[in-house]
Amino acid sequence: MVTETARPNMVILDPTSPPLPVDARLATRPDDLNGKVLGLLNNSKANAEALLEEVGTLLAERYNFAEIVRSAKPNASTPCPENIVQEMVEKCDVLITANGD
Repeated sequence: MVTETARPNMVILDPTSPPLPVDARLATRPDDLNGKVLGLLNNSKANAEALLEEVGTLLAERYNFAEIVRSAKPNASTPCPENIVQEMVEKCDVLITANGD
């Protein structure tokens, strides 16, 4: 949301996100991760890739994944582009995303 004030050169930006819909709910979790496709989505902040790689390695020691799919947002400060979201939805059974810093 952009609000213009009485000062013609000043614009106030509201960085908040709208609330989740009342009917929002968590995705159904699989009973077992063996044979599943794991998605790792990097949000492009510093250290996010390293954190996800370590999580992926630790999980791969415990589960036999069919595949591990890696992707990254192009910019940490904006929502994930719809084409990346759709690609991960189509390819992955479960997804982990991480913030770095």
